[in-house]
Amino acid sequence: MKTLLPPERNFEQKTDHWNLLYDARDRNTIMTATVIATRRHETLEGLAWELEFDGFPNVRGLVPASETGLPTDKMMNFFVGKEINIRIKGIDKKNNLVACTRRELVEEARNRLLHIAEEGIKFEAQVVFVSDIWLGVDIGGGVIVSFNPREARVSRSMRLDELYSEGQYVQAIIDKIDKSTGQIIVSLIDPWEHVKYIRGDIVTGTVVRLGLGNIFLALSPGVVGIAPYPVNNPTPRLGEKLVCIVNNCNTKEKEISLSVFDPELIRGRRKNRNYWRNKKAEKTSKLTLVQPNPEHKREEK
Repeated sequence: MKTLLPPERNFEQKTDHWNLLYDARDRNTIMTATVIATRRHETLEGLAWELEFDGFPNVRGLVPASETGLPTDKMMNFFVGKEINIRIKGIDKKNNLVACTRRELVEEARNRLLHIAEEGIKFEAQVVFVSDIWLGVDIGGGVIVSFNPREARVSRSMRLDELYSEGQYVQAIIDKIDKSTGQIIVSLIDPWEHVKYIRGDIVTGTVVRLGLGNIFLALSPGVVGIAPYPVNNPTPRLGEKLVCIVNNCNTKEKEISLSVFDPELIRGRRKNRNYWRNKKAEKTSKLTLVQPNPEHKREEK
């Protein structure tokens, strides 16, 4: 439904935004949009992303599952609420709809990767989604590679969403490239290979699990330490960052023992050490004062 006349304050926006969209379509311009829903649309078969464009009121973009550029449509829900890059392929001005593709951009990125990547190369990939049993990383340009728990888990007792979080960068390695099929096989590098904490190190961890007797803190992607609950502080919350002291680090067993850093406790221990050090010094001083003079002993004889 349209207004009889464009509102005064939105006049330029009403008259110009369609021209901008047509221009973007004709020029194959890359645009950014936000995925606001995954749903079935009456004009399409199967699932589709519904997009929102910043600055283009009432216009909705549609990306069919086949145009998402994802390995499987099971990943589509993980992108709701996220920004993606797209190209406009068609415009239905009457219904305020814009047909879009992400697949073209992903294929172009994959072709660039096939030209520059080599087997054995180590690189950083960004975590774009994670659940308790599924991890997805962007290896470049929106090319998504996913890992199941067996492939990504470095701790049997931890869920994937406790080991990783969206936006983090993880280290990966290219295992195989097949340029004829465009396949790029990637695996994650064990993050514990680079852990070198020693006793006494002060570290910052994010609370990822509250256990019965201990809290679990992520120190870096894939690396989690365990600490008892602090005695003098409130119970931590999930997602809270805590400063901790490393008590022990066993990289072979992938275990890090921590204690929540308590300045008051450290200050109390320091005072206690100083107290006993002073007491010992006083005792030594008194012993020195009461020691008999050897010369006096010889005179008495």
